[in-house]
Amino acid sequence: MPVRRIKARSSGIRQTAIIDYKSVLTTSTPEKSLLVPLKKHSGRNNEGTITVRHHGGGSKRKYRIIDFKRDKINKIATVKTIEYDPNRTSFISLVSYEDGEKRYIIAPKDLKVGDKILSSNQLIDIRVGNSMPIEFIPEGTFVHNVEYVPGKGAQMIRSAGTSAQILGKDETGKYTLLKLPSGEVRKILNNCMATVGIVSNGDHNLVVIGKAGSNRHRGVRPTVRGSVMNPNDHPHGGGEGRSSIGHDAPRTPWGKRHMGVKTRNAKKSSSSLIVRRRK
Repeated sequence: MPVRRIKARSSGIRQTAIIDYKSVLTTSTPEKSLLVPLKKHSGRNNEGTITVRHHGGGSKRKYRIIDFKRDKINKIATVKTIEYDPNRTSFISLVSYEDGEKRYIIAPKDLKVGDKILSSNQLIDIRVGNSMPIEFIPEGTFVHNVEYVPGKGAQMIRSAGTSAQILGKDETGKYTLLKLPSGEVRKILNNCMATVGIVSNGDHNLVVIGKAGSNRHRGVRPTVRGSVMNPNDHPHGGGEGRSSIGHDAPRTPWGKRHMGVKTRNAKKSSSSLIVRRRK
């Protein structure tokens, strides 16, 4: 999928690179029955206090209801469209089942309009877009849309261009070993659903924002460096001219260490499922 560079008519768009959507998407009109309103909170909690910085503004969006469970078992679906979703980095596909029901799914790479896909709780063809329990998918296959908890719906491998590789079964036979995009090797229960293929829009990482206004359209507000603040606003602030941090490690505005600090809870129950940690 080509990345298109915009002609440099101004300094704001001189470096901008965007996805050439016209060469990929088949429609610009979403399915109305699968849209719900999406209210903005601008990083504020129920008291109006900012709890997440740098959120606010942005273009209006509607949320597309995505089928992460793929629980329409043994019903053939036909791919109708490949669409843009403003709420995620990957593309989405509208699929229509034999009984007329329509659903959105995460579009895998190389899925085309007119293709047939199937979801089953048994072994079926290892074809892009087909979904089945991970125990039936052979070693070496790349998958996405993987469940953590059986029946809860996919929680892993959903962003653009990502995939996980199946390495085989563990010694107990209860789990499947999965190599995640981070390099981590993790055990997944055999009856968790996974979809064959790699997530679409793999060129997403080549996009160059180019100007601040593009981020404002996305709902991202400016980030100010701590070193240019006053000491009462940030631990890095103050001093004459360009001063060093002056601490044993970089700190957050609230005094906690960050940048390179491990944040995972050592007592987390799922830690026992990690075979090899990410680098």
